[in-house]
Amino acid sequence: MSLTFDRDSIRRHPLTFSVLLIAAVAGVDVLIVATRDLLSLQFSVITTGIISGAVLSVLGALAIRRLGLWRELGLIGRPARRQTLLWCLPIAIYGVLPLTVGLDVTAGKVASAAAFGVLIAFWKLAVLGLVLYAWLPRGARAAAALTACSFAIMHLTGVVVGGVVVPTLVLSLSYLFLGFAFVAVRLRIRLLWPLACCYALFLTTAAMVLQDNGASNLAGSVSDVLPAVFSSLLLAGYGLIVWRRPRATAEPAGHLGDGPGVTSENAAGATHSPAARARRVVSTHD
Repeated sequence: MSLTFDRDSIRRHPLTFSVLLIAAVAGVDVLIVATRDLLSLQFSVITTGIISGAVLSVLGALAIRRLGLWRELGLIGRPARRQTLLWCLPIAIYGVLPLTVGLDVTAGKVASAAAFGVLIAFWKLAVLGLVLYAWLPRGARAAAALTACSFAIMHLTGVVVGGVVVPTLVLSLSYLFLGFAFVAVRLRIRLLWPLACCYALFLTTAAMVLQDNGASNLAGSVSDVLPAVFSSLLLAGYGLIVWRRPRATAEPAGHLGDGPGVTSENAAGATHSPAARARRVVSTHD
């Protein structure tokens, strides 16, 4: 089986691609932490996250550029209607939840937390977008389920870098629910960058609150992670509401300029040409 790094092979072999992609990003993440520990470098959790985020973001950007998938993944592009972005509002609210516990930080810590949030959010949502792109031709339901599972599995590296096993497994449920919410909204608005911004907001506020006392993916006890699981479960419920909205079957790469799946709302902005008017948007979940 050829593993040529191109669009066709990604969609012909989505399982192989997803496994290799998740293994690669997990390996790089763990390698950076292991190198820090081996060299006895006194890097804080935030600094380590910035380094790993920067490395993985650069690698992710290079891979997406090589595939030519910036627009198809929804990492660039404009919504057909501005009100489409309102679908992201609950996730944006989720992004500021860590601030409810209060914080006392300096401008420097805010800057480092912002760098931490932006870099990590970019590469994690890029991975989510790539996995979704690979699976979507097999049906939206399968793509949503498998992408959400991949997003959860990707966070199990917390066990390797210091997280307690059982709480980390429980915490992975929050990423499963969050991943599904991301996918549901992504298919609805056909853009990924607004979700990346919302997730960056969450990671930034979480980093400001936690500072160097721990990382958001390192669970100390089950009771510590239950609030995260509950809040992400609510977002998954919101994702189910979004899921009930019409969406289309997977479209050829580049269709309408924003990626796979056409929603009735975004399709309305692309009916000006005879070819577009002739294109039948099929509403389905598969």
